[in-house]
Amino acid sequence: MTPPDSSRAPRLLDRPEAPTTTRPAAHPHALPEPAADASSRAAGQVLVAVSWLVGAALVVMVARLLRGPSEALYLGITARTAELPGSGLVAEGGVLVLLGMCAVVAWRSRRAGPPAVATTLVAGAGAVVAYAASEAVKSLVRQPRGCWDLVEVAHCPAAGDWSFPSNHTAIAFALATAVVLAGAPAVRVPGAVPARHAYRSPLRDLALWVVLPVALAVAVAAARVAEGVHYPHDVVAGAAVGVAVVVAAVTVLAGPATVVVTAACRVDGVRRVLLARPA
Repeated sequence: MTPPDSSRAPRLLDRPEAPTTTRPAAHPHALPEPAADASSRAAGQVLVAVSWLVGAALVVMVARLLRGPSEALYLGITARTAELPGSGLVAEGGVLVLLGMCAVVAWRSRRAGPPAVATTLVAGAGAVVAYAASEAVKSLVRQPRGCWDLVEVAHCPAAGDWSFPSNHTAIAFALATAVVLAGAPAVRVPGAVPARHAYRSPLRDLALWVVLPVALAVAVAAARVAEGVHYPHDVVAGAAVGVAVVVAAVTVLAGPATVVVTAACRVDGVRRVLLARPA
């Protein structure tokens, strides 16, 4: 057999030889691709969180500017509702039920692994921060309550317990947001635990972990206005603070908290507390 002629020109179908040249060296200050991706993702999460907080601040400022129309609406509402029994019970009971739902979500998260536990812990901490933020704004604005000067209602808070924003509403909406983000099976924010049951969820789950907590928070806000202890713009501002602070906290901190919880679970005693089925 005649050996192939190595001097012939290569045909179109011949496989080219692998290139022998090397890729140019990366810039000495360039980050590795995974680190760059992580940095970009973290920056995006911070941007989302800041957007929520800025939006809440704008809502608070606009609500404050609408005090005049809000007072007129307050007078119209309290003329019909100030004597209704049970408004205070609705407000206090709604917050207690939301606290109970948060406890149930925390217990359920122990079966879903460190990411779910971390998301629940961060959401709960965010609710505490939301209440503190509402109290800080209240102390700064020092708005008198309508039941001090405009109407007489039962159980009007004492002088010095300022009106704007509504702390009850802030904590109710913060707790409701925590339940939705940590307990709803198909709700995500950046950095939160992935959806447990994909994006299509049974209606009962959506009703229990989305509709019910939101309805309870709205009921708390409405009850505070109905019993005459808050203006409508007070509860709007409180709702904005409660939602935004919890969403921002989960967006930024759920990922790092997952790392911390995972590391903590390497300790046997901690793992048995945080996880229902420790590995």
